[in-house]
Amino acid sequence: MLDISWKLFCMTGNIGSYLLVREIEKEKDEDSIETESRISDMKEHAGA
Repeated sequence: MLDISWKLFCMTGNIGSYLLVREIEKEKDEDSIETESRISDMKEHAGA
């Protein structure tokens, strides 16, 4: 989805496509941070 939105933005300059790209990237970053936090919590509990 990210690649399609980016290509559409590059071809058309449509700001809506760019904003969609940014929203997808933001959600990916938030998911990554949440996953890292869960892994850290699991490691702490396993070591205790």
